[in-house]
Amino acid sequence: MTDNVEFVKSLYDAYKRGDLETILAASDPNIRWFYNADPALIPWGGERNGVAAVKEHFREIGAHVEFESFLPREFIDGQNFVTVLGHSTGRLMPSRGHFDIEWAHILRIQDGKVLEFREYLDSHALVQAYFGGDIDSVTVAPSDLEPQLNH
Repeated sequence: MTDNVEFVKSLYDAYKRGDLETILAASDPNIRWFYNADPALIPWGGERNGVAAVKEHFREIGAHVEFESFLPREFIDGQNFVTVLGHSTGRLMPSRGHFDIEWAHILRIQDGKVLEFREYLDSHALVQAYFGGDIDSVTVAPSDLEPQLNH
């Protein structure tokens, strides 16, 4: 099981280097990728399926997030999964609103590939930073309220 932790650490190192191809190559072709923010409010939120959709997820993050820090702090080994606890700070476009959040990632692994990735964080704080103010003042078009969880 320790090999899974080293494998996941190598993926976080690749992310920090901007090496998306290493992450995509380590993903099962039918990977399930879940980010707990509502995609009607955060463009990279919701669920995505498949490597092409994960690539789009990273494109959206690149277009909207300016990280000041991205710190995976603890790697917890489980049977066929690794949980990563971490902290990030940065700014979100279009508002340039600042975020400072703790997060948890769960990566399900089989045969040296990531089958599933789940990210959990304070999505309320993230939405506030994205829009640059109190989320209660955000207006979303009715057409944007329809669930769009499968990308």
